[in-house]
Amino acid sequence: MIQIREACEYDAKRFAKMQLQIDGETDYMLYGAGEREITTKDARKRIEFFADLPYSLILVAEDMETDELVGFLIADGNPPNRMQHSVYIAVGVLKSRWGQGVATRLFTHMETWAKARGVVRRIELGVLCENLAALHLYQNLGYEIEGTHRDSFMIGTDYYDTYWMSKLI
Repeated sequence: MIQIREACEYDAKRFAKMQLQIDGETDYMLYGAGEREITTKDARKRIEFFADLPYSLILVAEDMETDELVGFLIADGNPPNRMQHSVYIAVGVLKSRWGQGVATRLFTHMETWAKARGVVRRIELGVLCENLAALHLYQNLGYEIEGTHRDSFMIGTDYYDTYWMSKLI
């Protein structure tokens, strides 16, 4: 059984491990395999920082049978008053859990949180145009393409476009 909940200090070691694993499993994340180092201390600081912000959130998907973190969603809000209604989303799920509804549940939980806060009106994200599975997921959840960022992603020597997507709630 997968539980979706807010990340807590206790999750720091597993959160760092999961993010690094996801980096190595797909080319669709910002970082590739081995491009960054995330220590338990780094993860703990980030979790604590986000916990203190009324307009930001870190969710984790935890397999209750194995105690493994299998996915995350970060809703990164903006401190300026004129931007606090908007959050930028980063989401990742372990490859072994793709297609099992984990990302959908993370998004649903985040939107419930956003509506309950009463502050967030706009949710936005970027997705590589080639990432058709994620693109279809986001469209099924009500996100719309606002534009294309040309050559915004570089993997090796190849450039890729990303769609900028948003949803108003």
